[in-house]
Amino acid sequence: MSENAVLDYTEIGASIKASYSIVASKYRRDDEIEITTEHHRRLKGILGSMTSSFGRPISVLDVGCGTGRYFYCLNNVEQLIGIDLCEEMLKIAENPVRQKEVSVKNIELRCENAHLVSFPPQSFDVIYSMGMFGNGCPVTVEICNKFHDWLKPGGKLFFDAVDVATLPTAKRIRRKIRKAIYQFLPQRAKRALDEREGSVPFCDLSKRELERIMRASRFGTASVSSHVCQSPLWQGVHLECAASKG
Repeated sequence: MSENAVLDYTEIGASIKASYSIVASKYRRDDEIEITTEHHRRLKGILGSMTSSFGRPISVLDVGCGTGRYFYCLNNVEQLIGIDLCEEMLKIAENPVRQKEVSVKNIELRCENAHLVSFPPQSFDVIYSMGMFGNGCPVTVEICNKFHDWLKPGGKLFFDAVDVATLPTAKRIRRKIRKAIYQFLPQRAKRALDEREGSVPFCDLSKRELERIMRASRFGTASVSSHVCQSPLWQGVHLECAASKG
């Protein structure tokens, strides 16, 4: 995605929704493969430890919950809200992965666009988002500020995003150059570049870019790390970001 591009989240959301509605059943079958990987087991440990750390029942928001791959990873959760663009995904999430191991007392599933939805301030103790940022969904200061507002004092945020290191070197160089010159281009050239991205732009980030976004957000600081994903379903590099609301 070109930096500073103006995205129509309603239009992009409709495109993503259409594509995922077709593959919802396959996505669930992929869940059963992914939960056996070391990559998933590590994320399960992170989410389990994070939700256990409060020492009391908590409220949680899963942003881009898909078919409920991570519900069983959570501990001590009184209320879980899962949002996703795709009704077909949410229908499957009513019977989430490893359902017998899910300890959440109350689960509410909503069809919502993460960039457009709103919640009352201080609604959640934990917000997490796994596998959402990348395909048509950028990490922005605006959405991070939303997360900050929705968290209670002491609340915790954890999400992953596609690391630009996933791309081949030549493509990384081209995208870096395009980001550097984008703001100086005339509007016609900007539109041409944006249209070339297609209806669902690829939204990659470098570690430095994600750290800059977090510093510009209300969180101010965050821990950002890069991890190679070894999975039968996807080979690439993810950035993982953890932050707290002081």
